[in-house]
Amino acid sequence: MKRQVTLSRQVIKYLSVGCVANGLAYALYLSMTLLGINPVWSMTAVYLAACSTSFAANKVWTFKSDTDLGVSLGKYVIVQLLGYVTNLVVLTALHYGLGVPHSLAQLIGIAFVAIELFTLTRNYVFV
Repeated sequence: MKRQVTLSRQVIKYLSVGCVANGLAYALYLSMTLLGINPVWSMTAVYLAACSTSFAANKVWTFKSDTDLGVSLGKYVIVQLLGYVTNLVVLTALHYGLGVPHSLAQLIGIAFVAIELFTLTRNYVFV
């Protein structure tokens, strides 16, 4: 039961961190694309900004991890690279492949990546 309560709290905290980081990143993404910057380049720039700011919040607050900083940071970079590839595939497939507006395709990408990253961060990065 305690693990379930912990999981519920972690999900809520992770969503809180994610909503702030991704909300700001999505606003920046839309601004960049409105300025004529390619959706893939815009996503790449904001992805880097969002993932770099969320590491500390998730390590200290969400998962309350006491893992070695170097080890967890190395794992975090690997997981974020995987998340980036997922976001790139979703955005590219939906927007360029299926003609979905890039703004919607990016929102869908954010949702996919959030689930992927929570799972990997909880079970790989901060253990």
